[in-house]
Amino acid sequence: MSARVIANVMPELPESLRDKPLEATVVVRFAIAADGNATATLIQATPDPRINQWLLGVFKHWRFFPALRDNAPVASTLEIRQPVSVQ
Repeated sequence: MSARVIANVMPELPESLRDKPLEATVVVRFAIAADGNATATLIQATPDPRINQWLLGVFKHWRFFPALRDNAPVASTLEIRQPVSVQ
């Protein structure tokens, strides 16, 4: 069974990062350990490095149920497309 997200809070973007409108979709790759801890890497980022840094900080708080092989947790990767909208 594949890993799955169990907590994926996306807080509202801070006002300090809302100086330019932006519509984008980022692709984030999570390396998920057998214990469910994960690290995130942006595979497809926004054009704004400040927003990318903020996103990486947000993704640190996402939680996962690890992948299972023969009913035992194993390390895996998971790619997720996340829309980003700055109005």
